Amino acid sequence: MKVGTGYSRVLPSREAAGRAAAQALEGSDLRPAVTFVFTTEGYDQEQVLDSVRSEVGGSRVIGASGAGIVTSEGIFEDGVCVMVIAGPGIEAVTAIEDFRPEAPGETGKRLGHKLLAAKAATSGTVFVFPDGLAGNIALMLRGLYDVLGPDFKYAGGGTGDNLRFLKTYQFTESGVASGAVAAALLTGVTVGTGVGHGWEPVGSPLVITRAEDKFIHEFDERPAFSVYSERLGGIEPARFPEYGLRHPLGIVDAAGRFIIRDPLRVLPGGTLELVTEVPPRAVAYLMDGRMERLAEAAREVFRAALSTAGEPGFVLFFNCISRILLTRGAVDDVRIGREATGPAVPVAGMLTFGEVGAYADVPLFHNKALVAVIGGQPR
Repeated sequence: MKVGTGYSRVLPSREAAGRAAAQALEGSDLRPAVTFVFTTEGYDQEQVLDSVRSEVGGSRVIGASGAGIVTSEGIFEDGVCVMVIAGPGIEAVTAIEDFRPEAPGETGKRLGHKLLAAKAATSGTVFVFPDGLAGNIALMLRGLYDVLGPDFKYAGGGTGDNLRFLKTYQFTESGVASGAVAAALLTGVTVGTGVGHGWEPVGSPLVITRAEDKFIHEFDERPAFSVYSERLGGIEPARFPEYGLRHPLGIVDAAGRFIIRDPLRVLPGGTLELVTEVPPRAVAYLMDGRMERLAEAAREVFRAALSTAGEPGFVLFFNCISRILLTRGAVDDVRIGREATGPAVPVAGMLTFGEVGAYADVPLFHNKALVAVIGGQPR
């Protein structure tokens, strides 16, 4: 297996993408089976794709816009990052589907059927990049899983912009879309995945007594913001984004783990708007993130990925933008990852609006989490 990475932070768009792709291909005489492209706001995404395709030839391409790019040299809030993967027996197919929030399960099923129609695989790794501004992403993942099942691994993240929450992009070699979900199925590579966050519950549990999609109207049959504010000693609505960054909600899943949900704003009447949907009648906790625990969670993520990855050949990061904003460099996930895998292993990724990862075999949609994918050859 041969893997190359490159990135550029220059403008214009064509030049940045061309430089990044050429750097990724440097020294390799193999045609890439798959090319990952991660971009940020400010670039013409059509020009980025066109320039990358001119460099990588007939390679399958899977790409997404994010709130930043992840490289071996760190995280940058702007740029184009490219990773190419090539080698005997390595194959990839891609698919893209318009995201229908009113029918998220069907969206996921159609995406899964498209992947299987392109490659009759019974196992592999599915990389999923839904529009991070869409609703019901968790239900879309459930539909995808209904088609593909437990023998595949799942990873990825919600596409984003630079925190303007206006428009995000998803693309494959076939073109650029917005309001869609793009996916790639990679086979012929031994892959290990890890997901984690490090957030811990504080206080007693709350019952979400009234909720709709990503809006929580009531905790314990009282206005949601009133209860949230009381738990933190009383806060003004104007300061809610600050407190929401530090105290997200943790929803308890069937295995007793906490799935994080990121609150965004207070609406009239005390309703809380979150980044993504929450189930009604679920049990939730306010969460707290100590820096040492967030760092240890990153180490656990890489230990989990390495346990099944074989000899590391590449690392793909999908890291929540709000995790980065909260830690402000106090927790360096890239450094932690490079300590785990070794400094020579190629790195690429993006800052996401929500993360796709599985604790066991079922893909879940997370917030404020880190997902790591480590690929390589069997030891």
